[in-house]
Amino acid sequence: MILYQYPQSAIVDRPIPKKKLYEQGAANSKLKQKFIDEVAKITWAYKLSAGTLNIQTDTLFQEVQIFRIVARTADIDTKIIKYIDKLIPTPVIFEVVYNDKVQVVATYKRVSQADKSKIVLNKYYSSEWLASDQREPLPLILNLTDLYTHLIEQLLPNITNDVVTDQPAKTPKPPSQHIQPKAIGGNALSTEVSIVAKAELKPTATVSISTTTSIEDKLKHVQQVESLTKQVEQLQKKVKKEPQFNRKVELNMRLHKLKEQLNQLINKAH
Repeated sequence: MILYQYPQSAIVDRPIPKKKLYEQGAANSKLKQKFIDEVAKITWAYKLSAGTLNIQTDTLFQEVQIFRIVARTADIDTKIIKYIDKLIPTPVIFEVVYNDKVQVVATYKRVSQADKSKIVLNKYYSSEWLASDQREPLPLILNLTDLYTHLIEQLLPNITNDVVTDQPAKTPKPPSQHIQPKAIGGNALSTEVSIVAKAELKPTATVSISTTTSIEDKLKHVQQVESLTKQVEQLQKKVKKEPQFNRKVELNMRLHKLKEQLNQLINKAH
């Protein structure tokens, strides 16, 4: 995962008061307390657009926002990220800052095909914790939609056959160490659009079909692998706990079939 240095021309550096977020989204007392306990500061850091970058925009995405959240804890609740994201009509890439480390968090956001006044959020994915002073310039990408797709793809986990081994999943590590990119969201959801930042979403009928299909197909494939991997892990636990030999053999046969399906699904990506 690469932590990018966004150009000076894209700087906004505008604080977003938590009180304003509470009002815009009608946050309940429990969520407000999470903001108090887990968030020190929220900043609208950058705006990526045709006006701030030497880049083309199309009718799919006009702007991409970069929000920086200074966290009080390494384990900021995803509900906070989702709450903010639902208030912003354009895509948002979040940089969560904690102890001089940065974790990039985002979901693929698009306009609902059924209702243009709504947005659809996919699963959230996060990077490993990265050194805040080790950044690289943005890649040379000429279209904002392609750039946004690239930023999302950077967060997706690498799919390899390692997921079908019997080794247990690694536990999360603190910000001082590297952790693998992971999904941190639930199911995809739709929500009404409410504007906090001065960013406009301008969907029209014409879209870049190939780009949209590509990223959405990748997300679908990753999530299918994640789902099947979870089934494999659950069945592995059952096999280990099963005391009856005949039942154990039956479960092992099912496990073998699941692993074959998982391998086939993984190999489709290569």
